[in-house]
Amino acid sequence: MKKWMKYIFVLLFALFLPTAVAAAENGKGILTAENNEVSVALNLPEGKTETITSLRLVLRVSAVSGAMEKPAFQFESAIKSAVQDADISQSADGSYLVDIILSGKKDQDVFKGSEYAKLGKLSIRPVGSEYEAKVEIADIWGDGSAPSVKYMDGSGVNEMTAPLADTAAVTVKNKPAPVDISDFGKKLKLKTRGKKGSRSIVFEWEKIESSDGYVLYEYDAKSKSYKEIKTINGAAVTAFSKKFKYASKHTFCLRAFKRAADGSKTYGQYSSEAKVTLAPAKVKGFSVKKTSKVKLSWKKVDGAKGYQIYAGTKKNGKYKLLKTIKKAKTTKLTIKKPKNGKTRYYKVRAYVTGNNGKKKYGEFSAVKK
Repeated sequence: MKKWMKYIFVLLFALFLPTAVAAAENGKGILTAENNEVSVALNLPEGKTETITSLRLVLRVSAVSGAMEKPAFQFESAIKSAVQDADISQSADGSYLVDIILSGKKDQDVFKGSEYAKLGKLSIRPVGSEYEAKVEIADIWGDGSAPSVKYMDGSGVNEMTAPLADTAAVTVKNKPAPVDISDFGKKLKLKTRGKKGSRSIVFEWEKIESSDGYVLYEYDAKSKSYKEIKTINGAAVTAFSKKFKYASKHTFCLRAFKRAADGSKTYGQYSSEAKVTLAPAKVKGFSVKKTSKVKLSWKKVDGAKGYQIYAGTKKNGKYKLLKTIKKAKTTKLTIKKPKNGKTRYYKVRAYVTGNNGKKKYGEFSAVKK
């Protein structure tokens, strides 16, 4: 609602001549709390049959414990008033005032001929998992008088002020139940392995019955800290796989979590570190050329520390290590021709050095003769 329209409406309420103002019998404000929402409704004073086209009601929202952000108000979709505004402001004491205004034309009846009308819902926005907020109907002008509502009938002249009797404040609160972490004291054992011929790492661990899932972390050497790489929901899930770069080294750990009602998490112990080195990719572009000697060549493999060349007398027979090349940049090898004109078969693979100091081998290239 544009501010100037609201100011005009409030001014009309405030400046009517005394002869046009009437005190109505008691009405009733109805506040109903459910979760973090409060439904707001009104009962007209009994026996009032005037067409109500405009009204003003003020709510006060106070934090009893915990903290909250600015609340929000949503009008009922059934209300067809031309002007619908809920101006929300914070008082000096930290509470919020929700100034609800409806203003329509002569043929727009807020109550639709009934003595009861749902105005809308107030949404409380707490900060943190433990809180309590109080919602009440305040006096219109803030002068300490009893809670009331102001109405205007279809004539646009007659204004009524109705005290709201038996209007009880409501509370919205949450105190999370203690989180069951009965077996969080058990330290997880995380196992990792690289799939042969793949850049995938498989993670496996034991189940924590009281958890809601697990969080997988990888050590980042630059920041010297662990960073989350995957949240795995469900206590029964005890395996996961993810692709990484060929010929790469990694350090991982895992911990379980339990989710509270408000969405916050309680974590168990970190597992022991699990280290894994992925093998290099398969050698490609391998070729054999025979001149006065045999010349072997292949394409460089990213991340490789070196290569191994194998030779055999039968394509599908046994192969023996012919040469280990310890320089990653070297992608050629020249050897003597086989004696007595025998046919030889060759293949090559790349390797890296793992965390344990042992070589980790990639797949062999295609066989060439």
